[in-house]
Amino acid sequence: MINLKFLGTGGVNCARPKNKLSKDYRRFPTLLIDDNILIDPAEDIFEFESTFMLQGLTRDAKDIFITHSHIDSFSPLAIERLCRGGRVRIYASETILAELEMVENAELIVLRPFSLVHAGKYAILPLPANHRTDDPTETPFNFLIECEGKTVFYGLDGAWLNPLAWQVLEEVKLDAAVLDCALANEQYSGKCAEHNNLEMAVTIRDIFISAGVANEHTKFFLSHIPSSKKRSYHEELTEAVADLPFKIAYDGYFVGI
Repeated sequence: MINLKFLGTGGVNCARPKNKLSKDYRRFPTLLIDDNILIDPAEDIFEFESTFMLQGLTRDAKDIFITHSHIDSFSPLAIERLCRGGRVRIYASETILAELEMVENAELIVLRPFSLVHAGKYAILPLPANHRTDDPTETPFNFLIECEGKTVFYGLDGAWLNPLAWQVLEEVKLDAAVLDCALANEQYSGKCAEHNNLEMAVTIRDIFISAGVANEHTKFFLSHIPSSKKRSYHEELTEAVADLPFKIAYDGYFVGI
């Protein structure tokens, strides 16, 4: 089994309500896998641990994977703090690692598209994502994660499916997929070049099913959800997918695959 712990499910433009325990209070997107691997740890994770009385939750996470250099995915301060507890391996693009060269206890490992890396019992394949950063030479990543017979696709900060990534994905069988839904119920616009709205996420699932990449047992989660002080995107999206096999992730949502 792979345990997914969503410590943050929002994005850079989230307007957070006052109640930090609300499903509409969304921190920067961070995923903890089996207490061992962190993807995109933000400074929010320390407040999360305090708010949910889970101090030390990330203490054993000694492998950190960074998808790209946007501030809601890459926090040098969070990484520096995580490294205070001992040696930590940081997997990221050269663009990101260049900013971490002075961090003590950080072992820096370059990620390249389609170059498999092993972190303990996990095999993680970086796949290119349809997303832009300020550095035109940087490749943002999605991740294909395999462990003990389970396979998970982590697909935040991307739109649709990168055609080169699809050549890999169409050869696997997914037990779970975490998909970007940063545009929620927005209509199609230029922003759909790098983020999914709900209809796009549903279409991606349909593609996975039709290609045999997923089946009726595959679990689908939506994350990177917007938030507002005046409306509940969580309720809106939960209602919108009521007849679909999607779960709307929220901060503090823990699930086993």
